[in-house]
Amino acid sequence: METNLETRWSNLNLSKKKFLDILTSWPSEKIQQQPAQGWSASQVIEHILTSETGTLGYMKKKSSSGWATLEIAGFEQEKNSQALNTRLASSERFRAPSVLPEPSNKFTLQQLETTWSALRNELEEFLSGIDPIHFDKLVFRQPAAGMLNITQTLEFLNNHIQHHIPQLNRIREELKF
Repeated sequence: METNLETRWSNLNLSKKKFLDILTSWPSEKIQQQPAQGWSASQVIEHILTSETGTLGYMKKKSSSGWATLEIAGFEQEKNSQALNTRLASSERFRAPSVLPEPSNKFTLQQLETTWSALRNELEEFLSGIDPIHFDKLVFRQPAAGMLNITQTLEFLNNHIQHHIPQLNRIREELKF
């Protein structure tokens, strides 16, 4: 993988590990237990998985006609990407985009981890196939930020996971364990 993506890829995988490491200390019966309001930990992971699956699917479809046909990111996309990442880094809580379904809460942590690993393998394969001359091409439409290039998309995915880590802490506090 090209160095330009390698750092972002590494950060994305570290965020996933950090997220899952938090949950390894939880009793297994608490993973799917819902607090009085909001999602269970299982639903949070399912939401992240749905987001990453949709992101990869969109990028594959968008690039299927050839990378050369895609528009190049400019100042507007950089500004929108930064605003999105600033928002994700804040403690602000907001609803998931309407394009994402409500998480089902029917999967165990092991099932979710297995699915997430398979998805990451597929994403790594996709990223490895991108010629570096196309890193600035607009390949993903993020609901709040609009079109992003591949590096901006990886930053979004990483910040999205980081945004949900405090949610795990709130769930744990509410479930009192």
